[in-house]
Amino acid sequence: MLAMLIALSAPVTSSAQFGGLKKKMKDKVIGDVQPAAAEASPATSTTTGDPDAKARQDAWQHPIAISSATLDAFVKAIKAENAERAKFLASAPPSSAIGRWSAYKAAKAKCESDRVNSDSAQSRLQQKMMAEATAGHGENIQKYTDSIMALGTAEQARQQKCDSLARPTINEEDYKAVHAEEDREEAAGAAAGGLSPFVYARLKERVIAYTLLPNGWKPGGYSPDELSAIDARKAEIKSLIGKEFNNSGQRNPVGS
Repeated sequence: MLAMLIALSAPVTSSAQFGGLKKKMKDKVIGDVQPAAAEASPATSTTTGDPDAKARQDAWQHPIAISSATLDAFVKAIKAENAERAKFLASAPPSSAIGRWSAYKAAKAKCESDRVNSDSAQSRLQQKMMAEATAGHGENIQKYTDSIMALGTAEQARQQKCDSLARPTINEEDYKAVHAEEDREEAAGAAAGGLSPFVYARLKERVIAYTLLPNGWKPGGYSPDELSAIDARKAEIKSLIGKEFNNSGQRNPVGS
């Protein structure tokens, strides 16, 4: 959170503000996360002969103003990007990096869901057992005790299984493949929103960074009108980004 606040307090033109577009400018694979202060500025991170260097630098240093109209474009773009991601996930081979990571996350989520359900079931049984005891129906208590014991045994087995889940290994080639897919999805989103890829990337960084801040926090680098425009649609934006994006406007890296 401290790093995010430092980033958000910098001027719009600062090289330390957000990391997503800058990461693209350095052509880094996803998962290669470095502190913002250690990164080169956009002006020095482009390579000689790169035909997109100026467009990247312009998008970074002169971001499009955030308004109701640009948020309309952002919403169209992020919906299209999410749709591309959904299609990719549906068709990704189980053996691929994203397939393995998605399966692992799903298994971990099920473990947590099962744990919560087990705790709730035990709590309900304990309440019923106490009610029977309070009412003087001691003959009914044993069945609840047996059920609680059975749930406890099942919970221990579930916990052992969940603890043994193997976190998939993601290598550099995997990261490169997923990064290329993210670029494709983002380009599809930019096209849907009628924006250039670099303008969309920068807009996405700024919109998501502010949206993920706690309510009432007012960072630097935004005009009052920009903050008001995002505030008016923050709930809608949050529903579109879910838990998939971080405060740099990028999808959470595979393996994180």
